[in-house]
Amino acid sequence: MKRKLVIALLVAVIGASLALSSGVTNDGGEKTLFFQPDTSSPRWKSLSEDVGVWLREDERFGLRGRLYVRVDGVWRPVATDGAGDVLGTIPAK
Repeated sequence: MKRKLVIALLVAVIGASLALSSGVTNDGGEKTLFFQPDTSSPRWKSLSEDVGVWLREDERFGLRGRLYVRVDGVWRPVATDGAGDVLGTIPAK
């Protein structure tokens, strides 16, 4: 029962933070909360004009990739690349 409650609370908190960050990035200003990949870097692999993958080497997890989609000129991450992205955020055993 406690586990379901914790999961429900985490989903609510994550959903609220996504909604707030969406509002911050869509306010018409120059600020974004998301890492903006350098599309001229050799780490950037373009899949199409509005979709790409940012590659990086992690000490513990090896080669990692994160999928980005461009929305209104801002690159947004749409997929995490594994447990390395959420280990510090979500308490998991």
